[in-house]
Amino acid sequence: MPDMTKLLVVSEQFWPEGRGGGLATYLIIKLLAKTRKLDITVITGTPRPATLEGIEYINAPMLRTGNKIQLWAGLASLSAQSWFSKLLHDSDVIYVPRYCYPVVLPAKKQGKKVVVHLHDYQPISYNAAVLDGGSPRACNGAVRMEVFYELREHKSSARAAAGAMLMPLNTLTRMWVTLSDQIICVSRRQAEIIKERMPELSNKLRVIYNPLPDVPEIEKDLGSPAFLYTGGHGYIKGFGIFLRASEKILKRHSNARFLITGELSEKSRLTVERLNPGSNGSYELLGNVRYEELFRLHSNVIALIFPSIWEEPLPYAVIESMLCGTIPIASRVGGIPEIVEGTYAENMLFKPGDASGLVEKIDELLLLSKEELIDIGTSLRQSTLRRFRIEDASESLFSIFA
Repeated sequence: MPDMTKLLVVSEQFWPEGRGGGLATYLIIKLLAKTRKLDITVITGTPRPATLEGIEYINAPMLRTGNKIQLWAGLASLSAQSWFSKLLHDSDVIYVPRYCYPVVLPAKKQGKKVVVHLHDYQPISYNAAVLDGGSPRACNGAVRMEVFYELREHKSSARAAAGAMLMPLNTLTRMWVTLSDQIICVSRRQAEIIKERMPELSNKLRVIYNPLPDVPEIEKDLGSPAFLYTGGHGYIKGFGIFLRASEKILKRHSNARFLITGELSEKSRLTVERLNPGSNGSYELLGNVRYEELFRLHSNVIALIFPSIWEEPLPYAVIESMLCGTIPIASRVGGIPEIVEGTYAENMLFKPGDASGLVEKIDELLLLSKEELIDIGTSLRQSTLRRFRIEDASESLFSIFA
């Protein structure tokens, strides 16, 4: 039997930490492990990662940090460890699925193949996000964009000032990513944006859709029309757009309900409470819910409202909605059109930032019967399972790492 390819994964977080990117990394490692053709070791700062059979895990506390600068310092400390240098030497392929880009340099010095996986826009944006329509190329425009982002997203002038000053450090990220051998993007749209800003990466980019999560078939129990919003108070997730649209909907459909998950600031919570008409409880604030709990919420809603204003590479929230038989009403950004292409949900896309357009789409769904909504949901699940076949993802990923 030929020797197995030794794959070393270096990720500051590993599922159940890490949100969408963390989930994608876990599912990818799970797929690669099933081939039984790779000897996989994972180094992570997550103290209790979701374990997979046959995978060796090494906990590296220096990777458990709160920001980019601390992470880079932790990686410098990790690279200085003799055991890590030996592990690099003994590995065939180094996989960087998140933000541990400094590892690329020592890995290339040892002549190793390096694969970087981009789940956002870190090489071209210090805050890792690109707002709809793209951010300015000029340095002074980019600085303004960084300040604008921090003030709107985090409501922090201190973060805005720090971000503006630290932006030049992102040239290091660009350098490390450029040194890699292959770069995986998760959607065509993400690859287009990266290629536009860094054309030197064109021959290294490879588009591979993230593996589907294991979402059970949901039995719908639809009562009064309910909608799910999962973005918390995030500015770039379109919280303000959601509020403006939902307020208009409630004036026309007083029996509508909106379930809100995710973190809400005190100011955002008070804003929602003021919008609640009397004691009707049209808004339900659920806070951060467990991943599995989201599936239960989907059983009672007819649509997911996803009004994001940034170029979401391939949001799992929309994919999970389709798998749950819940119709996503989403803004036309990033990889979302690729997810819903050729389905009923494609008709539910609206222009980013257009609250009136969102209202129109919600109104369209409210004209449908429960039976029609369930039938549409069933077709969305089936089309998603066909479009994003696990076998295709496994074959594409293995071709890169083998």
